[in-house]
Amino acid sequence: MVLNKFYINIFTRVTFIVLSSVALGIVLQHVDRGYYYTLTGMIFLILFQTYLLVNQVNKTNVNLEKFLSSVQDHDSSVRFSENTTDHTFRKLHDSMNDVIGIIQKVKIENERSRHFLQMVVDHIDIGLLSFNTNGQIEIYNRAAKKYLIAQQPGQISSFQTTDEKLYHIINAIKPGQEVLHKMEINNLSQSILIKATELKFESNIIKLVSFEDITNELDKKELSSWQKLIRVLTHEIMNSISPITSLTSVISGYFKKDNENPMLPEKITPQIIGKTLSGLNTIEETGIGLLGFVDKYRSLTSLPTPNLSKFEVDSLFKKCKLLMESTIPANIKIITNVTPKDIVLIADVAQVEQILINVIKNATEAFGNKKNGTVHLKAFHDEGSIIIQVEDNGIGIPDDVIENIFVPFYTTKENGSGIGLSLSRQIMQNHHGTISVNAVPQKGTTVTLKFQ
Repeated sequence: MVLNKFYINIFTRVTFIVLSSVALGIVLQHVDRGYYYTLTGMIFLILFQTYLLVNQVNKTNVNLEKFLSSVQDHDSSVRFSENTTDHTFRKLHDSMNDVIGIIQKVKIENERSRHFLQMVVDHIDIGLLSFNTNGQIEIYNRAAKKYLIAQQPGQISSFQTTDEKLYHIINAIKPGQEVLHKMEINNLSQSILIKATELKFESNIIKLVSFEDITNELDKKELSSWQKLIRVLTHEIMNSISPITSLTSVISGYFKKDNENPMLPEKITPQIIGKTLSGLNTIEETGIGLLGFVDKYRSLTSLPTPNLSKFEVDSLFKKCKLLMESTIPANIKIITNVTPKDIVLIADVAQVEQILINVIKNATEAFGNKKNGTVHLKAFHDEGSIIIQVEDNGIGIPDDVIENIFVPFYTTKENGSGIGLSLSRQIMQNHHGTISVNAVPQKGTTVTLKFQ
């Protein structure tokens, strides 16, 4: 509506100029008759109309430039006069002021949202730090200041002088990666879990790093793990020591008279000697079994450092399948699937093979009375990580068992050692990866290995 009136105004002035020019042309044809005053008046009228036209256009351009500049700079303090005598400009100024008012409201709302977000970010106990590719810090909340101390935290490089190790972790950590960092805070050793993610806004790339103190959680889990381990160790050791103690008491009774005085040599019969030898043989076997148990425990604490090399996951799957197919029942099939086919993993190939063979063996023993069993080996990429899964359609794992499957020496099998999954978890931790188990009773189990 405003623009229509502006166009009409310009059109009217141009029309007047054209008509005045036509009139001037007519007067010039009769200038010899002495219409000098008329000629002068016509020229003045044309010049005046042209001046008014140029002035209006310039005034409009100035106002538009001022308006667009205020919009571009988000400046809501600019106001245009609404008391002008020109009706067209009054409407235009009203519209401009309305737009600036909307910008002001949006600006206030954005500021309120930013302030609210800053309060939320500062309120949480997890430290947050974000910075762009130039190292300029954008978010640095209150909790992050407990771990990162800097005089002027405008640039990420300012943290290098206070904690160089933590500074390098922040720079080197990849999106989706987790790093456990131990540091002293107020003279207390703390375990800090550092995570990172990456955000993209048009051409800007923002790295967001979080810091979470998980000392209490680790202490609780460590205590719980020790309690479970001690419970299992106590159970196994008592199972071995109790028969030895009992047999020792029985054998000792063979050579005591009235349970106090030693029996005379001539009273010792071949039957007593036979029973004694049998008991000693049982004690020896039990002792050997206990030594084997201790040797298995030692294997958990002396796992070698991974010998990293680059290998294709598909080749590893084929090797594991070839090794296991000769030892599993004919009703169980092993299927492999690697997507894409050329996935390459950097790890200790022997240790990863050890995990897979152990997990496949567990899977083949979990089919119960099922006629057709399937063990599916999968490998794929997921958010920058390489995932290896062993999935079966067996009887699954009960809920009361699955929470203890990684506890050393815990087993529900009659001849099981209970260290296979414990070793697998330790191997994955040495590879900075994770192993997890998901099971549905009577439907199957999925073991997932995640390599960062």
